[in-house]
This record gives sequence, C-alpha cells and structure tokens, in this order.
Amino acid sequence: MSQLDGETIQRLFAGVSFFNELKRQDEAQWHLLIEHCQVVELAPGEVLIQRDERDPNLYFLLRGQLAVYADNTMSGDVLNYISPGEVFGALAMLRDNKRSACIAVDEASKGAIVAKLGGAEFQDLHNFTYFTLATKISFYRMLVHNIRWTLEVIRMQDPHHPAVVALRKVPIFNGEKATVAELEALSEQAHALAGLLHQWNQMFETSTIQLT
Repeated sequence: MSQLDGETIQRLFAGVSFFNELKRQDEAQWHLLIEHCQVVELAPGEVLIQRDERDPNLYFLLRGQLAVYADNTMSGDVLNYISPGEVFGALAMLRDNKRSACIAVDEASKGAIVAKLGGAEFQDLHNFTYFTLATKISFYRMLVHNIRWTLEVIRMQDPHHPAVVALRKVPIFNGEKATVAELEALSEQAHALAGLLHQWNQMFETSTIQLT
C-alpha cells in the first residue's frame, strides 16, 4: 500500500494518457477514478503478479520499470519490459484468465509505483452510479486501442498470422457516438480483440508473451 500524499499520487497519474484525457473531459470523474485505484509501491525485484494466478485487476505503471518473465522462478530471460504510462492486465480483466506471465520490478530500477483498478464497475455496462456513460466509453476506447495496437505489432511481425486475418473481421462501430450503443459495441470489440490476443499468447507462450 502506498504512503504517498494525494498531490504526489495525482502528479504520478498525469503520466498516464487515459487519466489525462479523463481529467480534461470531467475532473470530478477523474478524482473518482483515482479514488477507486489502489496505489502500490514496490521494491526492486519485488513480484507484482505471479504466473497462473487469477487477478482481474487492470494496472497502470506510474513510476519505475517492470520486467516480464515466462515463469515465477524469474530464472530465464526477460520477455518484455513495461515502462511508465503503460497499461496492462486487460486480458485477465476482460476474460478472467489466469495470468500468463510473472511480472516483477526490474532489478535495475530503484523501485516502482503501480495503480491497480478493479474492473467490476466497468464490466457492469449499464450501471452509471459511480462512473458516467462518457467515462465508461473512454475506458473501453482505451482498452480497444491498447489491445488493437498490440495486435498491430503482431501484424507487422507476421502479416499472415490467423489472428491478423480475424482482426479484420472485428466490427467497427459506425452508429451514434456517446450512446449506450457505442459503449456496448466497444465492450464487444474489447472482448473480441482480447480473445484474439489470448490465442496468440497460447500459441507462442514459450517464446514471447504479448501483454496488454
């Protein structure tokens, strides 16, 4: 649990584009979202996520660098690094999957600060008690953009991969913006894209893991 003061925490969140956009859109919702996040401080080498555990939270790296390992021994090569401002954990949040990798603070880093956001308030699409329609639309746009960008990286590496072919078939919403229909369509897109990325990870989990 973090012992940082509120002003410092808010300054750290400024490094995440999603929070910056939300602040410009609705500062009250920005404050509410930060209040819903749990901010955690981690020491070098400390494990944030164990492979194969169930953890439905979405994460935002606010400071430091995280290393991604294939297994919980962290004995092999680092598969990926996560840098400040990056979002990860969407697959586990959307699909209730077990975590596909072990994530720990890079030993070369002085430590890390991570924000953890539970997805329950966003999974319930039609409950606007806490978060407004506009906030939920922004949230799912962020997820769709994040997962689609990862799949585009795959496309550049292997243009003929089955996931790339299926990516072209994921429908894009062309209806009226800022509506419940758009929110529902974005949720469907996010789940469909997460399914494609999950397939990629299962095929290549021994060599590389594309996180989101």
